[in-house]
Amino acid sequence: MAYEEVSRVEVTEIVRRWQAGESTRGLARATGLSRNTVKKYVAAAEGCGLTRGGSPPTESELLPLVQLNVAGRRPATIPTEILLSPWAEQIRVWLKDERLRLTRIQELLRGRQLNVAYTSLRRFIAKRGWGKNSHVTVRLADTPPGEVAEMDFGRLGMVWDPDSGRRRLVWALVVVLAYSRHCFVWPLFRQQLADVIEGLEAGWAFFGGMPRYLVIDNFPAAVAGADPLSPRLTRGFLEYAQRRGLFADPARPRHPKDKPKVESGVNFVKQRFFKGGDFHGLADLRVQAKRWCLETAGQRVHGTTQRLPLVVFQEEEQAKLLPWDGEPYEVPDWKRVTVHPDHHIAYRYALYSAPSTTCPPGTEIEVRGDSKLVRLYRRGVLAKVHPRQPRGGRSTDPADYPVELTAYSLRSPNYMRRQLAELGEDVGAFAERLLGGPTPWSRLRQAQKMLRLGERYTSARLNAACRRALAVDLIDVRRLERILIEALEEEAVLATSMASMPPGRFARSGAVFAVAARRKEGVI
Repeated sequence: MAYEEVSRVEVTEIVRRWQAGESTRGLARATGLSRNTVKKYVAAAEGCGLTRGGSPPTESELLPLVQLNVAGRRPATIPTEILLSPWAEQIRVWLKDERLRLTRIQELLRGRQLNVAYTSLRRFIAKRGWGKNSHVTVRLADTPPGEVAEMDFGRLGMVWDPDSGRRRLVWALVVVLAYSRHCFVWPLFRQQLADVIEGLEAGWAFFGGMPRYLVIDNFPAAVAGADPLSPRLTRGFLEYAQRRGLFADPARPRHPKDKPKVESGVNFVKQRFFKGGDFHGLADLRVQAKRWCLETAGQRVHGTTQRLPLVVFQEEEQAKLLPWDGEPYEVPDWKRVTVHPDHHIAYRYALYSAPSTTCPPGTEIEVRGDSKLVRLYRRGVLAKVHPRQPRGGRSTDPADYPVELTAYSLRSPNYMRRQLAELGEDVGAFAERLLGGPTPWSRLRQAQKMLRLGERYTSARLNAACRRALAVDLIDVRRLERILIEALEEEAVLATSMASMPPGRFARSGAVFAVAARRKEGVI
């Protein structure tokens, strides 16, 4: 079985729900993790000093929990389907003919040296359609005011879109408060995460607050895999729920009874609001939907409660909702990327450097981006923060490169001057002469070679060699290297003044060689 890493957001969700009073079984069902995994993180949270009902964990308290994410070798297991397939007929007889309970069937299988979990056995039976098929409907108990809201999508129809110049399909995001039955309708073209969160934010503004629990539909932007037993929220929607203090509870796929109050409301919106209406674009549709929720849906006598939803909401439920601060929520974008050999990652058609110490090339990391910042995470630990770059942009921090490669990554004459000046006064003077011309970019490779000479022959020898080269006005890195190879930097520098040289044995004045002038004067 492959190792599945628990993300930082999921660890935060476990602690948040545990502090809110949820049981281990409830935590496992809400997060999609096993109960053993949940127990491990709860025990670690208690070891860090966190308590139920206490304050949220700080970054220092959360970091040890995140670092529990260490992959390890797990024992190989045989799939339940393979184990139980030879016993399928016997299980059917026990279940259908003898009408045994699943717990008894599990005991009988265990007596035959076949140990399977109860949930695995239940899934095996449900997959073959051998379970009970009950159509009995039981009315759920009413929830306290402000406790639960249900959300669902409904297809409305085609509406003219002035922006695209064509007719487009419109969906309705419907939110119904379970106690008062007061509803909010938000028309939208897409069910992407940003569009849905925009609708929910408009809904909280409409209600003036938020419920504690939100029962949601299994749309892909919020639920990563519609599993009826272990649903898992996407990272983006889970982070939104944490930011707003909500507990999102996905309904089971194809089980409308899990959210009955909003299921009937979707058809009510289509029949009483959309059909026969006259709408001029999405903006006009949203304005009319808000007015309809207040004047029509809120003022009708509800068939179940026999009360006016808007009146019940204003008198009994509105004061019990969680406060909504009204601050706009910026939808984050999470990606898993790999660090390139040039110590950069690509995110939304822009490049960002990753620290070589914590994120070497080939490492898979997580990126969280918004309109202002791009954050890089390695196993839940924040590794780097960059300002958001436009398409085709690049954000590079020189400190992210390995120390030995920094000089080659920053191809700047001024940077090379500063680096060489640190090796000695004469090296700095040589670098100023080398890079001081009108085209310093053409000599950057020579400056980089000087850095390598300093690493190979020490900065003291390079400084002495530069002093000898400057004395004879020799600004050539290849000859500077020859001085170091032949160890000539310590020899005395020859005097270059001709006046100080002793006269030669056959030295004559220059007038002796002026033959043409002497002929003109008639001397020759």
